[in-house]
Amino acid sequence: MDKKDILIIPRHQVTLRFIELPSLDPSEIRDMVEFQALKELPYPKEEVITGYRNIGSYKKGFSCIMLAIVKRQFLEEIMAKKSAKPESIRLETEILYLYLLKKNLIKQDKVTLVIDIQRDHSELLILDKTKPVFSRGLTNTEAWLEEVDRSVISYRRDRNNREIEEVFVASGLNLNIDNIKPHLKEYFTVPVNFYEYKEDMTGVDLPLEIDILPGEYMDKKLSMENTRQAVVTYFLLFVAVVMLASFFVFKSREKDEALLVISEKVEGMQGDIEQLDALLKKTEILKGQQEEGGRVVNILKECYDLTPQDITLGGLDYDPAGILYCKGMTREMSGVFNFVKALEKSKYFKKVEVKYATKKKTENQEFTDFNIACFTH
Repeated sequence: MDKKDILIIPRHQVTLRFIELPSLDPSEIRDMVEFQALKELPYPKEEVITGYRNIGSYKKGFSCIMLAIVKRQFLEEIMAKKSAKPESIRLETEILYLYLLKKNLIKQDKVTLVIDIQRDHSELLILDKTKPVFSRGLTNTEAWLEEVDRSVISYRRDRNNREIEEVFVASGLNLNIDNIKPHLKEYFTVPVNFYEYKEDMTGVDLPLEIDILPGEYMDKKLSMENTRQAVVTYFLLFVAVVMLASFFVFKSREKDEALLVISEKVEGMQGDIEQLDALLKKTEILKGQQEEGGRVVNILKECYDLTPQDITLGGLDYDPAGILYCKGMTREMSGVFNFVKALEKSKYFKKVEVKYATKKKTENQEFTDFNIACFTH
């Protein structure tokens, strides 16, 4: 990673959630993540930027997701203060998590509390057998130890969370934390290990997935690249026209030589012209996909809002032909028909059909597995 091209956002400036989604399909997960993000923050979707990382499947049929949410206004204010706009905006938590795995610093069979201390801020990250389950960002103030204590208490409130078995304290480059080491050893009854970075984490090659750079900046970058290519192409065309005009003033004995030069220049321009044409086509495709994507998100949100409480959705699959398939389960067959009636009232669907509704039995419990097709306008 080139530090000049990326902006690192610390944990305490981002809303971060570790959630489990009932799907292993990347396209379904992408749609579910957006719905989950809108539930976490009471803001319109235009005002928030989201990014996520699929950490893996720790329960059959479910995916564990690291979901980052940040207000668009906050990012724009940070970017406005920088002279050079970053090519990407990364989450410090994801960098820390991948660094710990890459360096084999976390034990595979324990619940570990990681305390990452930087010069101005810190982060608490709890991993259960390498699976992140809790995170909190702190600013380094005089009440820092009290905030660590509150974070641990907050983690323990969830009875599903296992007890912390070891503590791993990491500190940034050239940062002296000797004054707090005794307090940490005294506070925790489990082993406390200390680690000092020998390198900058952002200088390590890590497979980052979370990028919270607003989409319009990516589009702007693409537009600038198209403009640059257009300028180069038109300049070459201008050179060709000038050379063609010069042809008519050449003496007859120079005619053959001039034709050869022009032919070479035109052949050299052909590649640039084809490249510009391809970029312009890609831009049109991206615009079309963005408009269609917004419509699909509205349709998926409508379906999600209309889902009764007694129904568990297992997947939403949108067919490019304009059909939304809703797969899920409910205890009673009547729940399926109530769901169909609700969907038929939606302005987005012209027809709703039950593809199948099958009663099944699992662990002495009976439920109905269904698939509903919603035909959009």
